[in-house]
Amino acid sequence: MIPVGVLNRVRASIKFTDHSELNVSASFLAKEGVELIFQGNMTDFLPAMTGAVQSPQPYMIMQAKVHLLRSQALGAQYKAQWEANTAIGDAKVYSDSSTFGDFTVLNTAITNVQDMSFAGGEPGVAITITGTYYINSEMWDL
Repeated sequence: MIPVGVLNRVRASIKFTDHSELNVSASFLAKEGVELIFQGNMTDFLPAMTGAVQSPQPYMIMQAKVHLLRSQALGAQYKAQWEANTAIGDAKVYSDSSTFGDFTVLNTAITNVQDMSFAGGEPGVAITITGTYYINSEMWDL
């Protein structure tokens, strides 16, 4: 039998190169944690007369949806940041699996804040951070 491995719920986090005050660890996250959303295809298939031509993309737009707790000061820090300047530089997103690995995202910005309820029953706010994620690195080996 092949071992299935282990996920570490408290490993998910985000660290910023230029804005360490915005670093997020598990202690600042709501139960939903961090989600990654990739936009577009990693490779496009372009129709030809008798088949398809592959056209790998050099990058993707990647979004990290961070479910912060509004009940902590870091939530207020993010609010102050989006009110001042949504551009927040390069980041590294750590997944819940050291085996799977992490994601380096460049030129990030706060691009969305989801609706919030102030009725005392929802502790989190979902903040979307968007940036460039480089892929297909071998395509540069000319």
